Amino acid sequence: MIAGLLQRIEADFPGRKLIIGGHSNWTPTECLAEAALYGAALSDRGTRCLAIHLPDSPELLALLCGANLAGVTVCVLNHDSEAGQIAESLRTMEGDLLVTDLGGPVPVDCPVVGPAELRETGLQSGPLSTAEDVDSEFLVLTSGTTGRPKCVRYLWSDLIRQVRPSARSHGMRWLLAYHLNHFAGIQMFLHVLVNRAALVVPESGSVSDMLAAARKNEVTHISASPTFWRFAIAQLQAEKQPLPGLQQITLGSEVVTPSLLDSLKEVFPKVRISQVYASTEAGSCVAVSDGRAGLPVSILDYKEDAPVRFRIEDGELFIYSRHGMRGFLGDQGNVQGEWRATGDLVRIEGDRIIFLGRQSELINVGGVKVHPVNVEDVVATVEGVKLVKAYGHPNAIMGQIVAVDLVLEDGADEEGIEERVFEACLSLDRHSRPRLVNVVEELDIINRKIVRSG
Repeated sequence: MIAGLLQRIEADFPGRKLIIGGHSNWTPTECLAEAALYGAALSDRGTRCLAIHLPDSPELLALLCGANLAGVTVCVLNHDSEAGQIAESLRTMEGDLLVTDLGGPVPVDCPVVGPAELRETGLQSGPLSTAEDVDSEFLVLTSGTTGRPKCVRYLWSDLIRQVRPSARSHGMRWLLAYHLNHFAGIQMFLHVLVNRAALVVPESGSVSDMLAAARKNEVTHISASPTFWRFAIAQLQAEKQPLPGLQQITLGSEVVTPSLLDSLKEVFPKVRISQVYASTEAGSCVAVSDGRAGLPVSILDYKEDAPVRFRIEDGELFIYSRHGMRGFLGDQGNVQGEWRATGDLVRIEGDRIIFLGRQSELINVGGVKVHPVNVEDVVATVEGVKLVKAYGHPNAIMGQIVAVDLVLEDGADEEGIEERVFEACLSLDRHSRPRLVNVVEELDIINRKIVRSG
């Protein structure tokens, strides 16, 4: 699968850099050569299911390609995971080899190697042939932002089939702004391969390093979560250093609010802004670029032969996807082509489907259901607020009351912030108005999305 894509890029654009990282800048042929070494090592070891615990890097991408070459099932783990979480993930995915950069022993029930050691095995074995077009399984652990992660099964061919080819994409430079353990990160990589673009891999996952990589390497396109863009906007305004080469911003993986769209239009008045609706289970579903929050109602009218269809039941969005996941690990059969509840609550306003948040995030205030996203969108407009999370706080009388945690912009005045939040929220109904306001140093974030469980 991936070898064929790499070979076609090299044939069309010989010698052009495909992966641009801090220490490794590879053409498709160079990437494939690295992948062949890792593939040989995995074949030599008899690996069936590989877990990768490495930072996002060209080497991680080559290891993914190598696993596909060798026909090995592969899963990328969150690099922020601690030893206990790694062990749990390995049990969930039934891995029989862990490749990690952790020093010292790791308490797992399978062999553990470093990437350099694995590559050395490939050098000794001789590189794997890249002639055969192999399909294999890719596993994705759901983000765990609203509960215990599950292990989703795809074939590489399923993932590639979701990418829409575009002749205009040749020569574009995309920033890797999603982690590669995230569905959107893998889709970003495959989008670059299918469309013969280039992928810029930052030195680290910090927003400052990512913006620096975008400037240095003249990135033209950035696809990232709303949480990333809120951090990025604050930093760009503080640094007063624009992104002169940027042509397109794509938002996904969280609810996109009107206030964020307004901020992006103000900071990037000449940049095209689009939104993608996708999920780990259903895959890529729909994209819009009209500058408005939500999705057009017209998506409810897709024909029966469409690859993705939508309907709304009791305020929840349902999806029928022909190219989504095969199923959760351990389940029998293939669930592609079945209607699935998304857990996303929506309402129709005119010609628009507006996202209200997840079913699991609802706050019950005296029997009234409050959507945190509505509260957050208002609080986000308060001067000095960089990031906000609304949630239910236990209350003996009301069951729950609305509380908000705030991360303030650097240099913002904390004095009076509570009053400013209360005043801004007078526009909300009384059940939705925050009763507790907490200023915190940071919010828990997984895969650049705010953690809402617990």
